[in-house]
Amino acid sequence: MLLRKLANVEFVFDPTAESGNKNVMDRWILASCQSLLKFTNGEMAAYRLYTVVPKLLGLIDNTTNWYIRFNRRRLKGEFGIEDTQRALNTLFEVLYTLTRGLAPFTPFLTDNIYQRLLPYIPKHLQAKDPRSVHFLSFPEVREELFDETIERQVGRMQRVIELGRVSRERRTIGLKQPLKTFIVIHPSQEYLDDVRSLQGYICEELNIHEFILSSNEDKYNVQYRADADWPTLGKKLKKDAQKVKKALPSLTSDDVRGFVRNKTITVDGILLEWGDLLVKRGIKDDESSKSLETNTDEDVLTILDAQIYPDLAQEGIVREVLNRVQQLRKRANLMPTDDVKMEYKVLRDPESIGLERVFETHGKAFEKALRRPLDKHVATVFEGTIPNGDVDVVIAEEEQEVQKAIFLLRLVKL
Repeated sequence: MLLRKLANVEFVFDPTAESGNKNVMDRWILASCQSLLKFTNGEMAAYRLYTVVPKLLGLIDNTTNWYIRFNRRRLKGEFGIEDTQRALNTLFEVLYTLTRGLAPFTPFLTDNIYQRLLPYIPKHLQAKDPRSVHFLSFPEVREELFDETIERQVGRMQRVIELGRVSRERRTIGLKQPLKTFIVIHPSQEYLDDVRSLQGYICEELNIHEFILSSNEDKYNVQYRADADWPTLGKKLKKDAQKVKKALPSLTSDDVRGFVRNKTITVDGILLEWGDLLVKRGIKDDESSKSLETNTDEDVLTILDAQIYPDLAQEGIVREVLNRVQQLRKRANLMPTDDVKMEYKVLRDPESIGLERVFETHGKAFEKALRRPLDKHVATVFEGTIPNGDVDVVIAEEEQEVQKAIFLLRLVKL
């Protein structure tokens, strides 16, 4: 619908277009589809149906929470009609595959979705009897769409983003507030290259300005320490477990680093192997690291600068305002294709966050995100008369709050 409005182009599904698609996220979700189909065929042949549904649900999660989330701007046409058609075609391919794959498990839901997809499938590609998804054969694996490298790269990107999200949550900083620096530390150059190839998505999702990749732990004062699952280790070492427990705090960061490298360590004369100890990494706790939030799994270490600088604080307010506009449009039951005039009026700013200045200085940012300017409220009067007596001119209006500042937001017919 949006494509038709923007370029007067009708979308038609073309399965052959995917073979030449170069977009990383398109290739990843298509490769994930093929991996799922291959897995499903093997499991269903062995009558292990209980293993299939979790994988299908995993693909749904990847489609909604990763692919669509990361490609909203492409799907809305911000990067040109050709790119929008590629993104739509990829999404259609995934939905069409999922619908046929889930049909045996959710028959009514998948048939409902299929009926909505059917008008966009060319007649020569439809089944002999296209009335129901249950008349279609199970989708076949397309070997040309497999890409293990892309799947590995995106998997690592997802892990880095998840660690960054947790770091923000620990500092209670929402994703709408931009932050300055995010550092990823890993000894493998391949890992760093994989993450670098997708750093644009990471910066946008975590809302950060500076993205740093490094294999140099010393530069960032990374410290190692060791702990243990004492009930499990106690069963193995018995009486010697107490000796290890007393001696463990005396291990230096270099000692634990050596354990990671060599996979063995001697603690108070007792040889411990890899798996006996839990290795944790962080940065040195001092005055310079107070604003830094670290996070790690068994593989990668991330460091987030959680300091909110003045210029970034204003950007955060812009994002909050945009969110309020989009939420009001939803409550007014407006479609993305519905053009309306948007007006604001600052009512109160008790903590002087500079809300009026944000509206005045970030006009281009509002216009780019909303595809129309956000105008200062002068045409109508809140709780007053409507110009020319036209009572239908205002679609919706609400008072909104951003960091205790109150502003009136209204949607007006063009």
